[in-house]
Amino acid sequence: MAANLIARRLSGQDFGARDPTPGEIGSNFGEKIVMNWDTEHIIKPPDAIGEHVGLGSRQCQDVSALQLLEEQLRERLRQQVPGWRINNNKEGLQCIRQEWTAKDGAAAQQLVAKLQEIAQQHGHPLSHAEAISSTVIAEITTTALGGLTENDFIIADRINSTDLTELLAKRKQRFWA
Repeated sequence: MAANLIARRLSGQDFGARDPTPGEIGSNFGEKIVMNWDTEHIIKPPDAIGEHVGLGSRQCQDVSALQLLEEQLRERLRQQVPGWRINNNKEGLQCIRQEWTAKDGAAAQQLVAKLQEIAQQHGHPLSHAEAISSTVIAEITTTALGGLTENDFIIADRINSTDLTELLAKRKQRFWA
């Protein structure tokens, strides 16, 4: 019995969900619960998988090898870089944009320098980065092609994977009691 249970768990057949009991079905529990009873269970992959698949495993390419992204692919890549939004910059080009709140003005300037350093290391500079008081705004786009390319999202992923906590203001904890 125990060996069968272990084998099911190792093969991915048992990931914690269970079927409703006859009593639960008889009580119409699906009609009484909040939200939708027929939701899909999403299994979170291990964090280390990013080194092998997704943006974490890709390198920036030369601009001559790039092409502008179609809307569907652009949205799929945006979902891989939490916190970044697709926006239009001052020139009217599509870009991805992120804002941070730094500890103070000096930390904001250091954060801008750090962001530019990360982008330069990977050969794809930020199109815009500025500190306004303690707020830092960064925008990434491939200006040479006039829009968003895979390189922009790769740089956003590299920025997201960098520990910037010593420069950022501490967030207040939210309690959902």
